[in-house]
Amino acid sequence: LGASRGGPLGIVGPLCASGNLPGGEDLMLYLANRYLREAGWSDWSVLQLRAGESPLWLFFQPGQDTPAAVGKFSAVPLNRERLRRECAALELLRPTARELSVPLVLYQNDSDRGFLSLQSGMPGKPLADELSPSDAPRLEHHFRIVETWLERFQSLVSPAGYADAALRLLLPLVSGMAPPALVEAAAGVLPLLSAIPAVAVHGDLWGRNVLAAPGRTSVVDWEAFHYGAPLEDLFGFALGSVFRRWPDIDRSADLIWDVFFGRSQLAIRARAACARSLARLAMPQDLLRPVFLMYLVDRLTRVHFADNAAMRVFAGRYVAAGMPCPWEIEN
Repeated sequence: LGASRGGPLGIVGPLCASGNLPGGEDLMLYLANRYLREAGWSDWSVLQLRAGESPLWLFFQPGQDTPAAVGKFSAVPLNRERLRRECAALELLRPTARELSVPLVLYQNDSDRGFLSLQSGMPGKPLADELSPSDAPRLEHHFRIVETWLERFQSLVSPAGYADAALRLLLPLVSGMAPPALVEAAAGVLPLLSAIPAVAVHGDLWGRNVLAAPGRTSVVDWEAFHYGAPLEDLFGFALGSVFRRWPDIDRSADLIWDVFFGRSQLAIRARAACARSLARLAMPQDLLRPVFLMYLVDRLTRVHFADNAAMRVFAGRYVAAGMPCPWEIEN
């Protein structure tokens, strides 16, 4: 953790003892502060958080407890590409940003030093994660919030093509990461997905990316945005509500199994939420399994997700169980 104040010049702290323009992270922080100064800010505080090699900067204006701007920077090639994708997604969503309550890209800088993204801050507190599958009251509350936001999201952002085309792009990527039988089954449902629009998908919709405030729900972290099947975000949110990365991967895989094939309060609510979404989208129930296969294929390609190792174990169990439709088999 680090915190410092922005002065009249919009520079945080002594950037370089020699007075020369700094490099790397310091340079990008300097550029972010310079943008804020040029945008009319006169006084602000900066809180630096660090996750791995990449810093996150929160810029607070006087008297505010919600950051007015958020800076993300990375010099790591893979993370730089994720930040580029996030900025592209937010630019696409800009016409609906107010209705969806998503960040605006204020400034970005892509150079040989790294990639910097400066976004507008969003109000609210993250929804709790790592809940118990039996915590009915909080699960009900969280699903209500997310279902309402997803309905608005899918109504405001136009689809792009059809789900079968999106799945065709995924199948070569997942080869070698998933059981061959799963890849074959996914390829087999392509004709069923040919009439389903490929909707906008956040791709990493879990509690920490959903900020709840009175009368408002904001969604952040758009690095995994893509177009896919209509229930993907709902599946992902159900899993993210309770998932824990236990040292024992099998134990984490047990949680995934419970979401889709258990009898817990979470499984009951996830099933009901999916049924409501199918009805809203006028999709027949028999499309639930094809959509679930597409979700699973997509998730297995996201090797940087915390649940990926457990998801691979789950995929093996799913194939061994005959790849049924979610919520249709006994424990």
